[in-house]
Order: sequence, then C-alpha cells, then structure tokens
Amino acid sequence: MEWLCVDFLNSDWRDWRGSGRRENRLEKAEWMEAFLHKWNLTAPQPAPQSELASLLSLRHLLRQMVEAVVEGKAISVKDLDALNQVLALSPSHLRLSLAEQDYRLEQVSASGGWDNVMGRIAESFADLLVHQDRRRLKICDNRDCQWVFFDESRNRVRRWCDDKACGNLMKVRRFRERQKEKGEA
Repeated sequence: MEWLCVDFLNSDWRDWRGSGRRENRLEKAEWMEAFLHKWNLTAPQPAPQSELASLLSLRHLLRQMVEAVVEGKAISVKDLDALNQVLALSPSHLRLSLAEQDYRLEQVSASGGWDNVMGRIAESFADLLVHQDRRRLKICDNRDCQWVFFDESRNRVRRWCDDKACGNLMKVRRFRERQKEKGEA
C-alpha cells in the first residue's frame, strides 16, 4: 500500500549505504513532476521559492509527527494545530465513478495549485493516523537511511524499509562487527 504522505516524506533522500550524501528531491524538477503525476495533483512548475519553503515546512512538521508516533508519544497540540492549518488549504470533494464495472470513490479538487497539493498531503497523513494502525508507521532502523515506511508485515516486526537493501546491509555490518570482535579476542 502506498501513501501520498509517505512518498512526500521520503523526498528527503539519504544514501542508505552510509556515504552521508543527502538529497532534497523537492528541489528536483523531474522528481516533483513525477510525484505530482503519480498522485494526480496539479500545480505550476517549477514551484516558486515561497511554495518550496512551505513544502519544506510541511515535510519537517510531518517528520516530527512521525517520530512522535514511532516513539509511542502523543503528537503535540502545536503540531496538530499546524497540520489542521494545512488541511484547511485543500478545497475538495468526493466523486463516485464507475470504472470497469466497479464503483470507485475519488477525491476531486476544486482547484489546483500548491495549497491544494499541501492540503492533500496533510489529508493523506491524517487519514493514515485515523484509519490505519499507527504502530505500522515506522522509520528504517538503518541510521543512514531514515526512510519512512508503512509496515504491512503480518506481525508488524519489519525494521528496515527494504530487506534486500538496508536489511542486508545492516546484517552484513553486524556480521563484520562480530568477526572483528572475535579477531580481537
């Protein structure tokens, strides 16, 4: 399952292999265009500096809230108020349609623009908090990665965003550390 808000949060990309390289994908036109297309959102490209600053603020706010949830803490009233202000930016309504002999409910925006994009991201985050098991919202245990993900495993024990990338890397690091300790002993 994919979430708009999680995709947005992960626009703060970090090299999971440990080089320390970090990339703000919100500043990359190709990434932003693909993001808007993927989530059926419209806004003028490139984003003006003022809108980019607002997007960065929203990402920072959501990251703080995710960290609180992951740590089992309550989200602060100040952060909830800030999120509610962003939620108010999105004028939209639901529309029922028929697609391939099945009904589909979709959210349609009365207008495009960056306010609507931020409002829809906030709606996605609020929906995740209200309708999903918050314990499944996690941050990758690889300190170099810090990717936000939704744990869909049956018993909610997933620790890494990707078992083949971060999971394997962390297992190899632990193995090498144990071998080093054996060699020193």
